[in-house]
Amino acid sequence: MKNLKRKEEIINTSLTLFYERGYDNVSVIDICEACHITKPTFYKYIPSKEDLLRYHYRGTADELYELLRKLEPQLNYWRLIVIGLTFTLRKSVKMGPALYGQYMTVNFRQHTLTARYNSPARDSTINAIRNAQKLRQIRNMTDPTDLYLTGRNLGLGYALKWCMLMGNYDVVEQVIHALEVLFEPDYETIEEQCKFVTSVFEQ
Repeated sequence: MKNLKRKEEIINTSLTLFYERGYDNVSVIDICEACHITKPTFYKYIPSKEDLLRYHYRGTADELYELLRKLEPQLNYWRLIVIGLTFTLRKSVKMGPALYGQYMTVNFRQHTLTARYNSPARDSTINAIRNAQKLRQIRNMTDPTDLYLTGRNLGLGYALKWCMLMGNYDVVEQVIHALEVLFEPDYETIEEQCKFVTSVFEQ
């Protein structure tokens, strides 16, 4: 328990320093001084400074799954699709373009991605796409899994462009617009169906 608490302290302190000063301006020594530990202690808990960036996304898939599960009874499946395909992106925006760029560099170098592509959150988003198709809330009837993967890759592409342009535009807004082009939501149908459900519950 004590070891876990110490590791959490190192992670949280590191991320705070990265946000305040920028990743390149924070050394392992800086982190050690802020945590009142030695370098050997740091490396006992954390393999490298680069690995600290991965912790920003800890629990993202689980958080998303819980959110989608709570919202599903509202019947607006298009909203669930948008949330499912922009949730991680919103965390990247919080990280900022410089830190996000460093995080992606780590992934490119190690040929890995922190975000889990197989998770209950993924399955929930695909299920939302399937339900949206059944209810005609979206017009694109392509296989739901293919649509999900296309949406994920679309978001990643915009995130990388946002990073290269140092965050000079609203990437979440751009991705949502691109998702509208891809999925072709029928807003009139969505509104009618959601109104009907609301009226039934009010009776």
